[in-house]
Amino acid sequence: MTGLIIGAVIISFAAVFVRLAGVGPDASAFYRLVIGGLGLVILLWRQGEISRLRSNIWLWSLGIAACFAADLFCWHRSILFVGPGMATMLTNFQVIVLSAVSVLLLGEKVRPTFLASMALALIGLYLMVGAGWAQFTETYRTGVLFGLASATAYSFYLLSLQYTVTRTRHHNPIAVAASMALCAGMLAGVNMLIHGESFVIPDGKALASILALALGCHTVGWFLITRGMQHVSTSLVGLILLLQPTLSYIWDVLFFGKTVSVTEGIGAMLALVGIYLGSCRSKSKRNKAQTT
Repeated sequence: MTGLIIGAVIISFAAVFVRLAGVGPDASAFYRLVIGGLGLVILLWRQGEISRLRSNIWLWSLGIAACFAADLFCWHRSILFVGPGMATMLTNFQVIVLSAVSVLLLGEKVRPTFLASMALALIGLYLMVGAGWAQFTETYRTGVLFGLASATAYSFYLLSLQYTVTRTRHHNPIAVAASMALCAGMLAGVNMLIHGESFVIPDGKALASILALALGCHTVGWFLITRGMQHVSTSLVGLILLLQPTLSYIWDVLFFGKTVSVTEGIGAMLALVGIYLGSCRSKSKRNKAQTT
């Protein structure tokens, strides 16, 4: 459990490092994915598992990579427009999207937990961004929409990841994560070329932030979380992973001077409760699917 907590704390800094890097949103995604993916390749090599990176793993990773690249495309822009705290909170609404997909598209029964999580999360979302929508700048509104788009893309990333893992049971999950990250990094690089972003890292601060994002958050953070989830109950995993959006909110206040109104604060707390309930439900369903 200690590793899971440490991993959640580490990834809570991801949005902070994206902001501190001072480069374009696609550039930070590109370096995060490529350097982070290479870090995972090194882990495979250290484990003597480098041969696991077979051609079929790369083929399976393409679909996951497309969803993850779309997620980072939206999330990194949301971070720059609305700040690390709000962007991370909005992206974590992916658990509500997953629950809705399970009910609407996969035919699962509507349960009280689902209704409660949806209601609390939507009320929280309204209090955070809906109540003051008319007072927001156009840039802030765009950032909110990017955050919600990120939540949708991230939910499809998780669905595609689950689909792949259930069909590649005998493959090392780190091999899947490494190949997915490198493929998604190439897609982020294409986005950089399309949007005219520079590949130049401007200074030492940007380099340090990118390395912390890639090697610290992407490689070490998610490695600890993936390993820790195997030894902790679903409900506890959901609770611990709430450290990410909660701490991201706190870091936004401490490092970037974010001001939080009473209405937004209450909305954030309600949203966290809704996300937690939805997280427990969606993780339970994914765990069941992976054991059948």
